[in-house]
Amino acid sequence: MHPTVLHLALVAALFPPAAVYAQTAPATDAQPVAKAKDKDETIQRVEVKGAAGYDPRRDVTASKTVLSAAEIRKYGDDNIFDVLKRAPGVTVTDKTIRMRGLGAGYTQILVNGDRPPPGFSLDALTPDQIERIEVIRAASAEYSMQAIAGTINIVLRKVVAKPQRDLRLNASRSPLQRSSTVGGTWGGKTGGLSYFLNGTAFGGHNAFYSRTDDRFTRPDGTVAQQRLANYRGGGAYRGIVLFPRLNWKIDDANELNLSAGLQASSHAWSGASHNDIRVGSFGDPDWVDMPGRTSGDQWMMRAEAGWIAKVGGGKLDLSLSGERSRDDNDNVTDYFSASRTHHLARDWDTVYRPRRTSFRAKFTRSLFDGHALATGIDASRQRNDDTLDRRDRQDDGPATRVVEGYQPQVVRLAGFVQDEWNVTKQWSMYVGGRWEGVRTDSAATGMAATASRGHVLSPVAQTLYKFPNKSGRQLRLALTRTFKAPTVGQLTARRYLAALNTRFSPDSSGNPALRPELANGIDVAFEQFWADGAMVSVSGAQRLISDTIRTRLDQGPDGRWIYRPLNDGRARVHSLEAELKLPLRMVSKAADGYDVHASVTRNWSAVSTVPGPDNRLDGQTPMSANAGLDYRKDKLSFGASMAYREGGWVRISDAQRRRQPTRRDVDAYAAWKLDAHVQLRFTLNNILGMDNASDSAYEDGSGLARQSSWQQGATRVGVNVELKM
Repeated sequence: MHPTVLHLALVAALFPPAAVYAQTAPATDAQPVAKAKDKDETIQRVEVKGAAGYDPRRDVTASKTVLSAAEIRKYGDDNIFDVLKRAPGVTVTDKTIRMRGLGAGYTQILVNGDRPPPGFSLDALTPDQIERIEVIRAASAEYSMQAIAGTINIVLRKVVAKPQRDLRLNASRSPLQRSSTVGGTWGGKTGGLSYFLNGTAFGGHNAFYSRTDDRFTRPDGTVAQQRLANYRGGGAYRGIVLFPRLNWKIDDANELNLSAGLQASSHAWSGASHNDIRVGSFGDPDWVDMPGRTSGDQWMMRAEAGWIAKVGGGKLDLSLSGERSRDDNDNVTDYFSASRTHHLARDWDTVYRPRRTSFRAKFTRSLFDGHALATGIDASRQRNDDTLDRRDRQDDGPATRVVEGYQPQVVRLAGFVQDEWNVTKQWSMYVGGRWEGVRTDSAATGMAATASRGHVLSPVAQTLYKFPNKSGRQLRLALTRTFKAPTVGQLTARRYLAALNTRFSPDSSGNPALRPELANGIDVAFEQFWADGAMVSVSGAQRLISDTIRTRLDQGPDGRWIYRPLNDGRARVHSLEAELKLPLRMVSKAADGYDVHASVTRNWSAVSTVPGPDNRLDGQTPMSANAGLDYRKDKLSFGASMAYREGGWVRISDAQRRRQPTRRDVDAYAAWKLDAHVQLRFTLNNILGMDNASDSAYEDGSGLARQSSWQQGATRVGVNVELKM
């Protein structure tokens, strides 16, 4: 039997009802994603598996890789993206985090088990604030099922069990960047009351230099248009992040948790772009010099109250949270033609004001025969009040001003139930299901109000079999139904105008009729564990995706080029991953203190409606690999790693192609523990000084349009001082 037919038969047998998505009116803003707060393990896991030596990688039925605080901080990174580029099976492209090589949106990113609140910035999240990172390959009913590729859950540091006082100072520099960070933790416990405050202040300056070559070639080989664009610019930024938390254990049956979050930052950039027009014309008039400046301020505030109570023989966990944020940006650009004959002054101001309220309830209880049952509901309501104020004036003509408002409202509701139990001493099972629904109402300047409603039912089953006699060998199998919802921008009918509309810089618009992508998946893994943390893992996965969403470039009736998303056909995704962790003392006593880790992932995909070759899903990375060597003994530790990401051309449609760059990021660190309270850490990032390059092409009967871009990269040197008081 063909493996695809076997896979579909297994899914159909286990999950007879199909996932449903019903739409009652054109949607303008919807991600049918409910919020699921990441709490401690269920009661069964705490009481049964909480013994010494418990390893979630080995013992949890759902496949999960956990990066500890020590692993996160050892390279001295100052952002979450540099940390994750070394995680097995994870790739990072332009601050987009991916699993299985799939593009943006296929990987679910959570913070403390919940989707980040509006205005929350991963850029401002420093490794010092992170307790651990969970890389979850198959879906879990407790979290949203919008995780076709998998889930990455970033768990922030929480209440401490003993007094904690630490301070971290970081400074880094490269030819293009300089930054400094100061952060610390203050926590303690008094009786049943414990408190925790983690804060970071940061600032720095970034510089940018990029080149772009745009050209249009006719079918006979004649170059009809060509221009070279050079951009130089940079600017300063600064910000602060605070995460306070208070825990009050009232008695053995009740516990109160209060937490908050604050992020605030500002930036001011300036730069200038120059177009060298070699052949033809790109507009009337042709703009050749474009100096500009951008400034902005952002802030986000969050508060959450949680209550944990022992009731009905189990644990009830309730939480209510609210978030508000604001993002103001002012962009001023002047456009000049050759010899400054013509001048266009453009001032575009944007204000985003989202706010959200969420409620979560979860009940867990151990049942007969070792079953751990969990069920819960999630509900949230998000409202936005966004404004775009555009002012343009060309030459001595009259000034024009357009003010647009956008007010979407999204209400989400989800319910889930899951059960995990040990069938035998070696065999455990996990079965769950999640229903997620969303209603969207939207209003915008110059547009009729719209409403949409949709829901998705997602069952999931996973199993873990451990070979007898404590051999360390085990097998995993997971069957899932997941989805990828259209983004707000993809659903809205608003049109975003490009300053200079061409094939290379088109307008963009959404599609209110978009449906979510639905995926039936199967994951299989073999793992071998030895003493001292050694392990090897080989896994494979397949996703069969229906209603795939791709973005198509077209020329509208008004002659302007525009990007629009649409549902178009099916896609098949395969991946194969291998991982190794090995303390070298297992090979030779002379290598005591050295540890090796490596992983490699190979990805394939094919879209049914796109002709080959290279008809992969847009943005998929064909292959990624990580390798590293670490040494730790006494007061000294050092190490180096390389993260490899293969590039190549991707065919998006019969006319569109895009090339991703191949990257090799080599990093190194050395740490010296001066005494019990002070440690120095030195780091090198992007040792090879890799630049960024990309290409895109659009070819039809009129000719070939191609854009080649390049951005300078540089090696970065950093020093960290870590103090424990």
